[in-house]
Amino acid sequence: MASDPVHIALASDRKYLPLAATALAGAAEHTSRELVAHFLYENLTEEDFEVFDFLSRYPRVTLERHHIGDAFFRDWPEMRWSRSIYYRLILPDLLPTLERIIYLDCDLCVLDDLAELYDLDFAGKSIMAVAVRTKADHARRLGLDAEHYFNSGVLVFSPARWHREDIIGQFKECFAEFADKLKYPDQDILNLVFRNDVRFLHPRWNLITSTFRNEPVGCYTTEEVIAALRHPGIAHYTGTHKPWLRWKSFHHPFSLAMRHYAKIAGRSEIVHILNFKSLLFPHIAKPKKRLPWDRSVIDRKFLR
Repeated sequence: MASDPVHIALASDRKYLPLAATALAGAAEHTSRELVAHFLYENLTEEDFEVFDFLSRYPRVTLERHHIGDAFFRDWPEMRWSRSIYYRLILPDLLPTLERIIYLDCDLCVLDDLAELYDLDFAGKSIMAVAVRTKADHARRLGLDAEHYFNSGVLVFSPARWHREDIIGQFKECFAEFADKLKYPDQDILNLVFRNDVRFLHPRWNLITSTFRNEPVGCYTTEEVIAALRHPGIAHYTGTHKPWLRWKSFHHPFSLAMRHYAKIAGRSEIVHILNFKSLLFPHIAKPKKRLPWDRSVIDRKFLR
């Protein structure tokens, strides 16, 4: 497996294309071997895909485009959210022979080689993800543990295995049963189906905003969080304070890392906003509570 191509998947509409390009720039910069990026989309034009032209500078990177039509969702229950958030759930039907893939949200930056994440052992589980804390009332409504709930922005799984085991059928049944209780629909469904079948990854592989601002989630130690802050693999800009939103302060400790990869991707609109915000908000907003880490543990190269 160490010589196999690394397969990743991302999905975006037109609005988030600059972010998708920035995420791919980070993945391309750090890859140590062939990287196949599966891009899932609807309603985009050839002109829209020019956002990925910068990838021609990376001979190891291949972009494979997958148009998602109505057939993929023909017999799903009625949806109350944008269909694009469910794309990660249909990868077993889209890529039924692929033994392993990393799914990435677009609102993140890849800061290390994804091959390391790709090669991790599943340890007998069906999915790998990073644990996050969800609100107690939400967990209780779904019958889940608030301290062992995972974020769906970075996932590692086997589309082929899920296809063989008809996991999509389980997703549909779960969606129908819990439809009125879902708050984060795709994420809740994944947590319900794999509640006892997930290997929790080190938090460096999905360093969400709240990791820096709150006590460690139940299954992680203080030492693991500090290690993630010192050597992040993926910075995921969760919450409302997104780096690319002009009037929001910086809350994620690696907010400015996005500027570096946006430059590589040629996304001047993101670079200009981050330059402006770095003057307006020169420091990362401090957590409201006293925590056993601060800016001193953050890798300096990401503070530029």
